[in-house]
Amino acid sequence: MKWVLLLGVLALLGAGCGGGGKLGAKTLSQQARSLQSDAAEGALLAEDIFSGRTTRVYTRQHSADLHKAASQVEASLKTAKATPGLEGKLRRLEAIATRVSTELERLGHASKGEAPALRRELQAAAEASQKIGEGLK
Repeated sequence: MKWVLLLGVLALLGAGCGGGGKLGAKTLSQQARSLQSDAAEGALLAEDIFSGRTTRVYTRQHSADLHKAASQVEASLKTAKATPGLEGKLRRLEAIATRVSTELERLGHASKGEAPALRRELQAAAEASQKIGEGLK
């Protein structure tokens, strides 16, 4: 399911870039939704680390998958241009994507003691992404 969403986002990004190379509200909203999903899933994984409900192997693999997805969104946003009036939201999403990517990478090797802080950071990023996405509708 995650890969289908990622492929859909990348397809929309490509379609959004075709018309003059600028992203519109719909494509930015898709990017925000993808980031929100990755960050929220990472926050749940951090909670599982803290509670002892996951294995180290699963944690490393799942956080690596989430990191890869968030890094792809980050790379797309870094090179993107937005339609007039959306540049600020694009840059805020880019900053969130960078933060999510970094935190998800850290999550793969996080100790039980580090997990609560990572959960809070990822949850805050999920909420910020969601707020930006809702503002694009």
